Amino acid sequence: MAVHGSRAVHVMRAFHLDGFLDTEIGGYSSDDDHRPALVAVAQERARTKYGTTAFSRSNTVIIGDSLEDVRTGLEGGAPVIGVASGKTTAAELSTAGADVVLDSLEDVPRLLDAIVKTTHDRN
Repeated sequence: MAVHGSRAVHVMRAFHLDGFLDTEIGGYSSDDDHRPALVAVAQERARTKYGTTAFSRSNTVIIGDSLEDVRTGLEGGAPVIGVASGKTTAAELSTAGADVVLDSLEDVPRLLDAIVKTTHDRN
C-alpha cells in the first residue's frame, strides 16, 4: 500500500496498519502538483520495485478522508475508500464518488475487506 503525505503515515501507524505500508512507492506532492497524477507515480514506483506486475485500477486503491482524495482516485484511475474520520462526512464522500465509505480505520478487518472488494472485483 502506498500513501500520500506524512500525516497518512502517522494515521497508519496509529491504527497498526503500517505493516501494510511501503512508503518508498508512494506518490507525494513533491512529485507532481496535480494530485491525480500521483496515482500513476505510485503505480510506476511499485512496478519498478516489485517487478513485472502491472499496477492498474484492479490492484490500486486510494484511502482518504477528503473530497480531494476522492477526486485523486477518480481522476487518477483508482477506486476510493473514503474514511469519514475528518471534516468530510460519509454522505459527502459517497456523493463525491467514493466506492466504499467507512466511518473510521478502527475496524481493520472491515478496511481490509474493503481493499479486497475494491481491487479484486474490478477488471
